[in-house]
Amino acid sequence: MGWTIGNFYLTESQMRGNAIEVYNYFTEKEWTLNAIAGILGNMEKESNINPGLWQSLKEGNYSGGFGLVQWTPATNYTNWAAANGYSITDPKGQLYWIDMETVEAGQWIETSDYNITFWGFKTSNAAPDWLASAFLKNFERAGVEVEAERRAAATKWYNFLKKSIEGSQVIEKAVQWAINIANDDSHGYDQTHRDGPDYDCSSLICWAYSNAGLNTRPGYTPATGSMHNVFVDAGFEDVTSQINLPTGAGLVRGDVLLKPGSHTEMYIGNSQLVGASQNEHGGVTGGQTGDQTGEEIHVHGYYNYPWQYVLRYPGGGVAPVQGLYIVKWIPG
Repeated sequence: MGWTIGNFYLTESQMRGNAIEVYNYFTEKEWTLNAIAGILGNMEKESNINPGLWQSLKEGNYSGGFGLVQWTPATNYTNWAAANGYSITDPKGQLYWIDMETVEAGQWIETSDYNITFWGFKTSNAAPDWLASAFLKNFERAGVEVEAERRAAATKWYNFLKKSIEGSQVIEKAVQWAINIANDDSHGYDQTHRDGPDYDCSSLICWAYSNAGLNTRPGYTPATGSMHNVFVDAGFEDVTSQINLPTGAGLVRGDVLLKPGSHTEMYIGNSQLVGASQNEHGGVTGGQTGDQTGEEIHVHGYYNYPWQYVLRYPGGGVAPVQGLYIVKWIPG
């Protein structure tokens, strides 16, 4: 997804992108989803989850707040960043400080109402709204608490990330299915017999997401002309405006590239697509079953067809987590 960083207030969409980046970082550090949601509830109220935000937009005011958690004075963080080779707006430096320097810096002070260590906070499966309050009282100690808003935001981010994690698992299943088909030469290209073992461009993508559990084959296998509506109805979002189509910048694993009436492929990351192109005769019907050339269905580098649409299932851009269990919590 990528970060949005600067001394300005973010839109909800931009905050979502940054929230996913925070999640991707902290989940690698073994934070629970609940704890990540708790800190995000605070970050939203402190900084719009924007590592480049200065308090009251007063850029360079080092006596005020700065960054994701609004270190105050800003020098509490910026001096450390300079000494450790980080640009002050680099989110990796800010997230590293939170994860690794909080205790040593004396920022975490347990309170009687939230008698939990920082390690206990990071690994807690308590309700996200409770953890939002724990971070507020033990870390932020904000002058303007707006505690209820932080708690509500934590619950919002929990629900958003939970849905995104589940979506990322659907995406990964679809991507792996499509890659496996491309790597298995018993499957080739055919527009007449397109529902297995051979596929054409649209049926390959429709079957990939159908096998991942989505309704992308609503009683039939759509062709490219109807795929946009079918995929939107299945829960995909049109993110075309976020993508640089000539270069592919902005694409994430699992995105569906589509030109209605012509062609479709799937982006699988690392500037690569997987798709079905043509049979061994350079045509669309009449070839032998299976891949006779190794390129009837194959993985290859990104190119602009030119594409007209990019469709993304919610969860695109979230790092897949193996063996992750969503802990159910009951709101208090």
